[in-house]
Amino acid sequence: MEITTVKLHKKTKSALNKFKQNSESYEDAIKKLISKVEHEDKKSELIEAYKNMNNQDIEILEEWETTSAEIENE
Repeated sequence: MEITTVKLHKKTKSALNKFKQNSESYEDAIKKLISKVEHEDKKSELIEAYKNMNNQDIEILEEWETTSAEIENE
């Protein structure tokens, strides 16, 4: 595996130090942050998908209600 150096402002490094656990490497702490962001992105996508499904369900229900009312009126 290739290793690289990343420059950070002291405030950024300090914030990262507060986030990581004592025995945890910076790489592990950064990977954990990346994983959290990816998880939140997936969570947001799922929420949006469920909202869209709900809207589709409402549209179908409204169509059925209209059709049912037409059948009852015949």
